[in-house]
Amino acid sequence: MRQPAHQLLACAVSWLTKQAGLAQCGCRKAGLLLVLSWLLLLPACGVTSQQRLLYHASGMQVGIVTDLSTNEQAAPPVQNKHPVDLTPQEIRSLLSSVEVSGWSGAIVGLLSAPHPRALFTWAELVELAEPLAAAFHKVTPHERVFFSVQNPNAPYDSDRTSGSVFFRDDYLHLVLSDHYGFLQADPGGGEKRDPRDTKGLKLWVVGPAQAATVPEKKEPHWTAFEKVHISLNRQEVLAGQRFPHAADGSSHPQPTLPVGGQPALKGDSSARGATESVDDLRLQIRELNNANIDLQSQLKEQSVTIEKLQAEFEGLRNEKTLGTSKPSSAPKPSRKQATP
Repeated sequence: MRQPAHQLLACAVSWLTKQAGLAQCGCRKAGLLLVLSWLLLLPACGVTSQQRLLYHASGMQVGIVTDLSTNEQAAPPVQNKHPVDLTPQEIRSLLSSVEVSGWSGAIVGLLSAPHPRALFTWAELVELAEPLAAAFHKVTPHERVFFSVQNPNAPYDSDRTSGSVFFRDDYLHLVLSDHYGFLQADPGGGEKRDPRDTKGLKLWVVGPAQAATVPEKKEPHWTAFEKVHISLNRQEVLAGQRFPHAADGSSHPQPTLPVGGQPALKGDSSARGATESVDDLRLQIRELNNANIDLQSQLKEQSVTIEKLQAEFEGLRNEKTLGTSKPSSAPKPSRKQATP
């Protein structure tokens, strides 16, 4: 069984401590050998991140990777809240509330306002929901779930929608490494893309959901390559989508009177009305998208049924063709010649 990364690191440190006598002799060669042995020992002990692939189809990958930000030796231990019991519908609801913006390797993107787009298309959400739900049933407290989606319109491009998701405390943390909707900058000269180039990617949350404000003590330790991330409160997002405006019991809350009994300002009322209208439109769009998902599932089932019926029809037609083309075994009547 593979041990956690922090335990393997402790193993390496213990080994180095036993070899400390080499360094005390002041021999330069011994010190060099010690450093080389330490560098070779780290991969051997498995300190580096390891991953295993669980799903690979239609240009999509879902799997589990070691989360190096966890630390069981800390007080209190830093670990993820895994495994998690999530349905595919809940996966779609959580991820459909996230949008992304960025630019495609152009300086103009720095000067223009961001135009967020959905992190995943609905077809991608339908395909990813079940593999992600299955992965969250298998992931351990020292791991996270990763995903990778290739561009369906340009499957040979290196730009992909990739990242990872994990639960810690009461929050779902999503880390985005790349998105195929925003092309990488060309460094020229055949050089590879700088992994620190995030294309100006930024994650957004669509209402009525809101991005969670994580306390500093519960904030994960993000590495230099995890600059694009966002956190969600699972319960609040799912409850807000099921029961919008549940606090006042109606979808159109009545305007409240300010202190003193004076009527509310017209500007405030129009602002609230505009906000409510936007929320209502987003809710209607979300409901239409959910209905579209159900229709797509039904259409897929109908397509499978039609294919089966076509196969049966072809089989019957071939049998009929073979039956009519077989020569008759009965003797053919001979034509008698007429006599004068």
